[in-house]
Amino acid sequence: MNESVGLGRIAGIRIGLNWSLLPIFFLLAWSLAANLLPSAAPGFAGWGYWLFALLTTAAFYASLVAHELGHALAARRYGVNVRRIVLWVLGGVAQLEGDSPSARAELEMAAAGPAVSFALAAAGAGAAWLLGQLGVSALMVATVGWLAGINALLGVFNLLPAFPLDGGRILRAVLWRRWRDRARATATAAKVGRFAGFALIAVGAIEFLAGGGALNGIWLVLIGWFVTVAAQQQARLSGGTGGAVSLTAEDLTVADAMSPGPIVVPVNTTVADVIERYVRPTRFSAFPVVDADSRLVGLATVQRMAELPRDIWATTPISAAAAPGSELIECTAQDRLSDVAVRLNTSSDRRAIVVAEAQLVGILTPSDVARAVSHAASPGRASPAAGQVAGGEPRAGSTWGSVPQL
Repeated sequence: MNESVGLGRIAGIRIGLNWSLLPIFFLLAWSLAANLLPSAAPGFAGWGYWLFALLTTAAFYASLVAHELGHALAARRYGVNVRRIVLWVLGGVAQLEGDSPSARAELEMAAAGPAVSFALAAAGAGAAWLLGQLGVSALMVATVGWLAGINALLGVFNLLPAFPLDGGRILRAVLWRRWRDRARATATAAKVGRFAGFALIAVGAIEFLAGGGALNGIWLVLIGWFVTVAAQQQARLSGGTGGAVSLTAEDLTVADAMSPGPIVVPVNTTVADVIERYVRPTRFSAFPVVDADSRLVGLATVQRMAELPRDIWATTPISAAAAPGSELIECTAQDRLSDVAVRLNTSSDRRAIVVAEAQLVGILTPSDVARAVSHAASPGRASPAAGQVAGGEPRAGSTWGSVPQL
């Protein structure tokens, strides 16, 4: 889902919206102002209903962002980078650089979104009760109460076992853990998702034809169509039911994912020289810094360089843009990838140095982890380590969406 307008960053994650959101935003605001709020709190002026409707709709989409942040922050714990969160016509989408590295990670990442929605619902219900006890405006109480109810509904609806909704991903995680076969679990969850999608389409069509809830009926049809198409795509990507056992990060080692032979830079090199001689020609994002005896003294990243004022680049040694050796995460090529992936989150640069007999042999990034797991889970693919470069972009990704039921 493409971003049309950027809204800024939260916890370093870019937030944006797609133009398709706008018609639904105003349709929801109109529904609140014309029907829901007047029914719950009669006797107010029309402009008051519209003001609260617009604010309530904005708060609702903010809760969608919170839902997606739950997924995104859980993904970060397992070394999966988050490109952005985008709001669109059917809700919110967290765009991740790669898929879950393990069944446990999949379960926690999937459950995090509904957990946030239920927490918001509980907080909203408590706030609505308190406001009512304090004698606050009935319109305010109705607004907060509606937000509590819609977040509860959002959490419940996304727990339906309709892959790729959160409930479907939880189902895949459970099957993945049980069978230790990612492809088989994905194929099964996708079948259930397709069935659930067709069921939603049928229920929506019946509701629309019955005339009792035309808007809800259309919405269910759209969601059912989205779930069906997305489930079919996931089934194709899984390579079918898969008879062979698929590898996961629990089976892989660091050697399967690391970027070997990183380019090192001397400690006395200036930031400007590193950018001109190493960054621009290679487009790498991290460079080990070594002293005159080739001993590792730090790790310089493009992000750290960019944080320095440009006018001092020519006179500043690269060590000023490097994490010192004491802060670096070290591992060996034989370490379990899933263990090191979790350790990456304790590093400010989210990178690990791979050593063998005190010699630097590679760098591991969250993108490397995601790419290795994606390759291992795809039948017939070769080991992902060959030909990788430090700081390279991932070739595979996934999206985690929250779908509202209006």
